[in-house]
Amino acid sequence: MYKRSEGFFKGYQDINLFFQVWENPQARGTVIVTHGHGEHSESYHRLVSAFENDAWTFYAWDLRGHGRSEGRRGFVADFDDYCRDYKIFLDMVLKEEKVRRGPVILFCHSMGALVQLKTLLRNPDLNYSGLVVSSPLLGLSVPVPAYKATAAVVFNKILPQITMGNELRNDMLTRDPDVIREYEQDALRHTRISPGAFLGFLDSFEWVIPRANEIKKPALFLIAEKDEVVSAPVAKAFYEKIGSARKEVYVYPDGKHELINDIIRKTVFADIKKFLDGFLESK
Repeated sequence: MYKRSEGFFKGYQDINLFFQVWENPQARGTVIVTHGHGEHSESYHRLVSAFENDAWTFYAWDLRGHGRSEGRRGFVADFDDYCRDYKIFLDMVLKEEKVRRGPVILFCHSMGALVQLKTLLRNPDLNYSGLVVSSPLLGLSVPVPAYKATAAVVFNKILPQITMGNELRNDMLTRDPDVIREYEQDALRHTRISPGAFLGFLDSFEWVIPRANEIKKPALFLIAEKDEVVSAPVAKAFYEKIGSARKEVYVYPDGKHELINDIIRKTVFADIKKFLDGFLESK
């Protein structure tokens, strides 16, 4: 049984950011979760529950402008602000004695994967054991109307605080009708995105992708073959180029973007468990 707690920490420029912890008293390792655009840390309750009888404690946080963290919904002035916040959160968690005693796995999804990968590449000395990358945002599948792409450039110069819709539908994320109903009733989810975030995606793709071989830690990639949100071909190509001696990839032919909340999630959880168990067995 987990002991759940929550709190806030000061991110970049002193913004108040929410985090929560599901502490397993018998934990031998820690998983730190970074969510994707429009969602929040509570969206991972199914993942956390799936490991309740395993030896892992989970930490998760809400990015600025998301969930219970401060900030205009979907707004970030500079995409790298997410990375700065993430580095602060990692430093806070990694200095805890109970965390340092065991392996630390960094779990990320979608935009959270872009944030995580960029942060890790910029800070190669971070002390973590491995990473799990779910449906990484390294390229887009969802069509972006030309007028919105053009408007993002203009608005970023004259009205950077503005946010626009992100073109996503819940049925792109999951095939589970119960999860879709949950999303429709979730006041903390949103579909807004600022010009700084959108343009930051594009710049970050160009910076992160050529550096794939600099990722050296053990890595597990989870990819939806027909992802309607992010580019599965780009994700697979990135995986092939990472420099990890131990790396695994699972490609789910019919899976939706949020694999851990899709109807195949039990299979996905089992695949994650096999990867995580390897770290406990080596201790």
